[in-house]
Amino acid sequence: MDSEVTLVNLPPPTSYFLSSTDLKDTVVYAQPGVPLYRITSDTKHIKIYDGTNTDRVTAILHRRDLLSDTISFPQRHNNGSMGTMSIQRWLKRSKLPDGTPTFTVDTEYGPYVWKSVSRYRQKVFADYDLENPVASCYLHLSHPPTKPAFILQSVGEPLRDDIVVAYIIQRHRVIMENKALDLFVGLN
Repeated sequence: MDSEVTLVNLPPPTSYFLSSTDLKDTVVYAQPGVPLYRITSDTKHIKIYDGTNTDRVTAILHRRDLLSDTISFPQRHNNGSMGTMSIQRWLKRSKLPDGTPTFTVDTEYGPYVWKSVSRYRQKVFADYDLENPVASCYLHLSHPPTKPAFILQSVGEPLRDDIVVAYIIQRHRVIMENKALDLFVGLN
């Protein structure tokens, strides 16, 4: 019996943009005027809202001074009634077999690995396929709004909430590292 292979053209990747480089009040969108996520920030929290339903909170990052920062997903029931967990437990530091440092997020679709390409660029891979990224993220602080903040392959669309939340965490981490470096060097 002969078998047939059917090739399917995947839809093109989607580019996502930030309305501002400041995480205090910004919007994530794929098309201008169509907000997908709204991000607000104060000294204690970064909240990520669904852009189409501002009553739906996708995630809350709780910033704490002495203890590690935590994250909660109010709309998810799989982590125990809005369970709060440390960011280090959700976005875990790990290493590839070759020693490359990474971060791993366990999603309902399996583990996904965030790998640094450069100081301000990261790619996201399924842990079983470290050759084909599902997302490319740009973390540069002076990122112009005309350039995508991240690009998501069509196979990664089901992970979009997780990618957005992890992107905001990684971007916030870069912001804090740069502030600490500026203080150390004496620029501010």
